[in-house]
Amino acid sequence: HHTLFRPARACRASRRHRGRPSRAHARAAMLAADKLLLQSNVKQRAIQLREKELNLFNDNFNAVGTQSAVLAGFAMTSFAEIDLPHNAFYAQKAVLHLCVTVSICANLLCTASTTFVSVWGSGKALRGKDGSMDKAVDGMLAERAFIFGCFGVGLITTLLALMSAAWILMTKDVAFVATLGISWCIYVITRQARRIHGKFRLSKGDVVTFDDIMQSP
Repeated sequence: HHTLFRPARACRASRRHRGRPSRAHARAAMLAADKLLLQSNVKQRAIQLREKELNLFNDNFNAVGTQSAVLAGFAMTSFAEIDLPHNAFYAQKAVLHLCVTVSICANLLCTASTTFVSVWGSGKALRGKDGSMDKAVDGMLAERAFIFGCFGVGLITTLLALMSAAWILMTKDVAFVATLGISWCIYVITRQARRIHGKFRLSKGDVVTFDDIMQSP
């Protein structure tokens, strides 16, 4: 009687042994799916953070471009509407015209650069293929030095043009006092720029990157 049930028991045991690997494979597949979902969520969060960087750069560039456009308008107005006296020295006129020209060119270059970077950089970040967000943000970061340099040159030459106009249009004692004030303003601007830049400057080791996340499959 017992010999009749031995094949049935062996069959059930073999089925149980065959079912264990299938359940193990199912668990491994579920773990792999959970891992892919986690990587996808982390990558999505990293893209959102990079988008915040993109918006920050756009806001900064728009602010700098607007100020440069205003400075260029001031310089253009002074170049076109100031009536210089005929008895002014040639060197004074030459310095004034040179400072105004450099100011207009630097400010317009800054305005044009901020426009190009904001329009084309944002377009590449939002419409490009996978990885374009990183390239766009890194490219905008690389353009900051040139844009801020043009803004600084335009600002300083605008003040120098004002100093030159003071010596042409004012009396000597008033022009001397105006020169002291403008020189103090230039000194404070350069000192504040260096101090604030040094306070908030980020070294390469302090910058948070998402390369390992963004480059993951």
